Amino acid sequence: DGNHKLEIIWTSATAVIFLGLAIAGQGIWAGVHLDAPDPRALHIEVLAKQFAWTYRYAGPDGAFGRVDIRQIDDAGGNPFGIDSKDSKGRDDLTAPILRVPAGRPIELHLKSRDVIHNFFVRELRLKQDVVPGMTIPLRFTATKTGTYEVPCSELCGLGHHQMRSSLVVMSSEDFEAWLQEAQQKVVQP
Repeated sequence: DGNHKLEIIWTSATAVIFLGLAIAGQGIWAGVHLDAPDPRALHIEVLAKQFAWTYRYAGPDGAFGRVDIRQIDDAGGNPFGIDSKDSKGRDDLTAPILRVPAGRPIELHLKSRDVIHNFFVRELRLKQDVVPGMTIPLRFTATKTGTYEVPCSELCGLGHHQMRSSLVVMSSEDFEAWLQEAQQKVVQP
């Protein structure tokens, strides 16, 4: 026979500690998932497909162009299917490597064309599933310049091991110089 009084005390203490930790963590969870996006954030679209990552930056007009699935052409350099009839998409930049400025809020818009993938940057503690048919926001601010690996961490098919890209965190000046140079090379669809 056990000591009922002692069992009630340790069960109650465990419940109080558990509930206290849940309440204390609620603010952190809500801050990550429910806060409004930063208006200064750089918006970048991320496309996952077997077995590659592709990134799209809005042009100087600050707006992403419309997409049309009938215009998707990986070999022709249009993996997003940017609509050639939409003037807002004519200046959009697509790249195989994700480049971001250090210290600036970033909002990625994750999309998958085929199966579930996972955007993962170990050093920045970023890990988010990318689900077909959904656009999933992922917000972060990188503070340390450097190059980080972006592997897919969700088994997505036979070529899964080849699905890798890089995240290059640059100084603001270097990022702006790269963006200007890359914008000059944009081929009009």
